[in-house]
Amino acid sequence: MSEKVGHSHSAANATAHADRKAIDEARGNSEEFDKILKEDTGQSDMKYYLELQREMLKEQQSYTALSNVIKARSDACLSAVRNFKQ
Repeated sequence: MSEKVGHSHSAANATAHADRKAIDEARGNSEEFDKILKEDTGQSDMKYYLELQREMLKEQQSYTALSNVIKARSDACLSAVRNFKQ
């Protein structure tokens, strides 16, 4: 009977050890997952802001081009009016 007690005690220790190992592995995986999420979020945020900056730059260039065209047109009209008055 003492063999059964010894055997069940070692089986319990083995199970407890396996459980601890599984818990430690799960904890490590969870920490690794959190780290990856944080890194990915940072990269996603950076990517988002760079994309936003690029879109804003394109919009600024469009407004600048349009402004230049309108100014040239205005200057041409103003010049025509000045020439007409003379």
